[in-house]
Amino acid sequence: MKEITGYFTQLKGTSEEAGRQQGVFAVEQSAFMRMAVLPERLPEPRLRETIKLLDQYCPGINDEIHGAAEAIGVEPGRMAYYAGTDIQAGCSHCAVLPGKSADGRTYVLRNYDLSPELTDMRLCYTDIQGLYRHTGFSASLFGRTEGMNEHGLCVTFSACGQPVGEVQGMRPAKVRGLQFWAVVRTVLEQCRSTAEAVDAIRDMPIASNMNLIIADPSGAAALIETFDGKLAVHDTDGSSSQPYVTATNHPLFAEVERLEPRKLNHSVIRHRLLNDMLEKQDSVGKQDLKAMVETEYPHGLTVHNYRQWFGTLHSVLFDLEERSLDVCFGSPLMNPWYTLRMGEQLPFTKVNVQVEHREAGPDFWKLV
Repeated sequence: MKEITGYFTQLKGTSEEAGRQQGVFAVEQSAFMRMAVLPERLPEPRLRETIKLLDQYCPGINDEIHGAAEAIGVEPGRMAYYAGTDIQAGCSHCAVLPGKSADGRTYVLRNYDLSPELTDMRLCYTDIQGLYRHTGFSASLFGRTEGMNEHGLCVTFSACGQPVGEVQGMRPAKVRGLQFWAVVRTVLEQCRSTAEAVDAIRDMPIASNMNLIIADPSGAAALIETFDGKLAVHDTDGSSSQPYVTATNHPLFAEVERLEPRKLNHSVIRHRLLNDMLEKQDSVGKQDLKAMVETEYPHGLTVHNYRQWFGTLHSVLFDLEERSLDVCFGSPLMNPWYTLRMGEQLPFTKVNVQVEHREAGPDFWKLV
């Protein structure tokens, strides 16, 4: 058993002011500097193209990055976010719509799995002028892995097949476009409903291979898959015969499966666990959902395989009608839950998180 640190941060003001707050945070928490700053400036043509892309699809983020660079004391071209580096994340998530939930509300559950060395471990409340307020975990300081905004719109992410990135072992990008963390944050800051989010994503150039679950308090939800520049959407208004949406780390649509037919065994098992629970029970309550992440794989969703970059780093249960979050830093088997409403503060800026590696078994990485 070892102990790591989780963080809660509030970002407020203009985009540039929020960026300065990010920069101060990175300097004070020196472990973030290696994630925030590159050893050398990006080549000018690539930097110029990236800034143009973010200006078009992610308004305000360039000002935020410039504010952070100023606070850190480096030129903006050395900010790692511009490099488009990616992280290999394994996640489980689902949206439970009013036709399936015990109290008629919409819930979204997510489990985020990675290595502590490759993640921010930081929950952020973000209130930037001209953009919708939201709460979610950060990636590479400026991006988001999931979150819920002031309108109750919720977005969660998981990798779809082999993640795209420039790190060894990842899939080279087939198209030029945005990474998942930029897509998630843009939707949270600019969209009020599932329909608006789907329309916005259809218009974005996306390089990331991802499964996105989007839901809003009305009971409308969508699963969006992107792979090598291809995009597929399944949406529901909650009145269908399947009032829930689930995803893990493999393609679920035929048009995407044709591009990537391989599936990792652990992804198939986690997806089956979610679907079995939601298919077999007439209605599902908050405790049923929490129980899924309070149970260890292969009987539940939480994994402790940290040495192979696949341990649970946070779990979140979103109540979209109440605009509330139940949050656990680290494995829910070893760490407590905290409850807050979107926009509220946690009672700490730092929290100790218990982490213990456990071998996942020989079939964990098997291709099926």
